[in-house]
Amino acid sequence: MKRTLLGLAPLTLALATLSIGCNDDDPGTDGAGTETGDGDGDPGDGDGDPGDGDGDPGDGDGEPGDGDGDPTEGPDSDGDGVGDDNDNCPDDPNPNQRDFDGNGVGNVCDEHVFSTIGGTLNSTAVADAGVGMCQIPIEIMVIGGEIRVQLDDEAALAGFDIVSLQVADILDKNCNLGLAQANVSIKDFVIANNGDPFPVSVAHTPAAHDAGSIAGDSNMPHPVLSTGILEAAVGNDPPMPSDLMLDGTLPVFTANISDAGAAGTLAWADAQYVLAMDQFMVEDPFPITIDFQLRGLVGSITLAP
Repeated sequence: MKRTLLGLAPLTLALATLSIGCNDDDPGTDGAGTETGDGDGDPGDGDGDPGDGDGDPGDGDGEPGDGDGDPTEGPDSDGDGVGDDNDNCPDDPNPNQRDFDGNGVGNVCDEHVFSTIGGTLNSTAVADAGVGMCQIPIEIMVIGGEIRVQLDDEAALAGFDIVSLQVADILDKNCNLGLAQANVSIKDFVIANNGDPFPVSVAHTPAAHDAGSIAGDSNMPHPVLSTGILEAAVGNDPPMPSDLMLDGTLPVFTANISDAGAAGTLAWADAQYVLAMDQFMVEDPFPITIDFQLRGLVGSITLAP
């Protein structure tokens, strides 16, 4: 018995030496048949390297691809640092992932469309024939159209695009030009964007964004093209229809959007602003050149999706 014990001593010493030389990271067991690593109960060495037994299929360091739910892992088509599976705008960079209306689509790829639009804007048509001038009050009754709003990912700006405003017919406006009395109507009147998409913007803040509101003045006039059919009758002659095409701008407006885009208003308050100007020729009963201006815009329109 004594010889048997001494005979095992060299083998025991060799195993102990082998364990020390390998930094206690023996891939064997701990004697109970339950561990494959360093004796701490994890299948790895616990240093944060792959296979550390923390429940992640990777190394648990929070870097992309370790399976710990980090939003940056996986493909990132737009390169904004947020993986496609977690990106609310996977094709447009938006690292802040801001979503104004909370519909799961980020600001930079989610335009807010208002197509229920109405209200009255007051303006003045000014016609000058050289020998006489008239000023005709005009009520621009907006009965439809489309306005779009686009917010950015930083909550710094809200872009506005007055795509179109449909206006009720303006009928039988009388103008005394000195040598002639004119009766003027405008039909099929549409005011439409005549610039780039979202040509004007309103300053925004993170606090207003989080509160679901946009409020402030546009940064510049909005380019528009006003079209329609102009019917002008001079004296007792029948109306002479002609295409109306006025290239101009709308003055700076005040926007107020509430409830994360559920409702809003645009308001104008500039009675002297020249929206558009043109020159018309009337041949009968005698040639007359008429200089025309559409001047001033006062009032507001309401917006709803």
